[in-house]
Amino acid sequence: MNSYVRLALCLLIHALGCVAYAFLNDAVVHAYRLFNGGFTSHGVAIGIASYALFYIFLGVNLIVALIPGLVAKLAILFLMVCFILLWMLPDNPLRALFYGVAQGCVTLLAILTTQVIELRWALRNIAGRIQPSQPAGAIQ
Repeated sequence: MNSYVRLALCLLIHALGCVAYAFLNDAVVHAYRLFNGGFTSHGVAIGIASYALFYIFLGVNLIVALIPGLVAKLAILFLMVCFILLWMLPDNPLRALFYGVAQGCVTLLAILTTQVIELRWALRNIAGRIQPSQPAGAIQ
């Protein structure tokens, strides 16, 4: 696979993951407000933390999409999840759980999707290069 094609594929898949996370976040906030009557009714203020975490999530996905190595991608993902947990715990355990799991899983799913596509592309090219020793209908 050409490096430009790989880069475009990674950027596209990670961008789709970021869009999916934005919809997931909105759905969870709506459900929380529906069941619990809003954030301020329980003394919980949204603040700028959710926006900061979203921008960190976007930045990490951009960096992960540009890096070719799987181990480096997983290390950056691990650092992002650890940062979220260190920032949110113990004051906001529910937010720490949601942001850590949701952002971590969306990024991990994008990483694994790109890796599977790249692996299948490589195996397809290898299988196309290997020629059988005899044609299928050859008489021996």
